[in-house]
Amino acid sequence: MLAEATMDPHPVIRAGRVPDDVEGCAGIWVRALAVRDGSVDAETMAERVRVAFGNPIVRFAVATSPRAGFALLESGRPDPAEAYLHYLAVDPDGTGRGVGGALMADAIAHARAAGFRAVTLEVRTDNTRAIELYLRDGFVPDGEATPHPTAGYPMQPYRLALD
Repeated sequence: MLAEATMDPHPVIRAGRVPDDVEGCAGIWVRALAVRDGSVDAETMAERVRVAFGNPIVRFAVATSPRAGFALLESGRPDPAEAYLHYLAVDPDGTGRGVGGALMADAIAHARAAGFRAVTLEVRTDNTRAIELYLRDGFVPDGEATPHPTAGYPMQPYRLALD
């Protein structure tokens, strides 16, 4: 194993491959939720990720270094001019290394290049680490929080105008 000081500090991002990378991403999502929430219905949450890959994809990116992570940006939402960041997760062993920010920058750049006018997302209102990332990238709250469709906790929509 490489010593921490010799590891490349810059996140390496590549295009994700469906179906090859889907299971790895489902695992990252489940581990991230377990760390954040303390417990998780692993199979239900993994299946939700798998199902999302059936939606129209604008960009599916995978971080491979210094830690694993992924982002899934979709189209086909109610407003066709808006791309929806459905998932962004970093393996819990890799937070704080710029991987989330690099995945976010990649998603925004691809949305802009594809001609979308905005990127939207929803985040749990008590997920301060994620909210700080979104605010830092220029996202603003967009409407009122609504209950998560399966878990019931409040989810706040955010929007980043690209034009």
